[in-house]
Amino acid sequence: MKRFFDRIAKKALDPRQPSVVICALGDSVTQGVMEHRWLDPSATYLRRLQIALEEFFPTTTFNTLNAGVSGDQVTGGLERLDRDVIQHQPDLVLLAFGLNDCLKGISNTGEFGKTLTKIVGRLQNETEADIVLVTPPFMATRAGSRVHPEHSPFAGDIARCQNDGTLAAYAEIIRQVSSREKLALADVHAEWKRLQKAAVDTDLWLSNGLNHPDARGHQLPATVIFHALLSGREQPKA
Repeated sequence: MKRFFDRIAKKALDPRQPSVVICALGDSVTQGVMEHRWLDPSATYLRRLQIALEEFFPTTTFNTLNAGVSGDQVTGGLERLDRDVIQHQPDLVLLAFGLNDCLKGISNTGEFGKTLTKIVGRLQNETEADIVLVTPPFMATRAGSRVHPEHSPFAGDIARCQNDGTLAAYAEIIRQVSSREKLALADVHAEWKRLQKAAVDTDLWLSNGLNHPDARGHQLPATVIFHALLSGREQPKA
């Protein structure tokens, strides 16, 4: 996290410096889709992370770029990487995929990992940004009454991927890429797992009853990412 915190310090010392830029590349959760055809950008984990950073570093200005696209997969993220991320030369990039990718099944995990690694490689070669990999939240364990009729045809597939461990397998691939590439990890999936083990009905944390977290489900990754950032901060020398 050296680049990110160096930029924070420079902006704090010199207000003429460009603002610290954070870009989140992901799917509908990153975009801020809550229920059917309803976006709430102010409630997203990215916006909540920005607020947390502004409170923690009150003399630094942060700009966030939301590069979430509803329905997107990691292959789509790679295709739009130049347009949505690299051209902006951010100081920090959050990569959050897996929810839509997992619908391709366990057999696609290898390709998922390769494509995610390609994104990481291009960011490392073409930007100076620090990178945080974000594991996905839970999806629904059952098709409930809150599911919009247009989503009913694939509600069963979503529940299956959640219940049979397919989504968890994609989260594990993200962990492996993080470890191999020595990148910061915000393990949001593990936090949802802890909720489940504590007998929390995680389906009630999904605003659309399927795969879009509610306000609580956005605050959780914001907090996890915030702590992942601070844990990677170099301590000042005595």
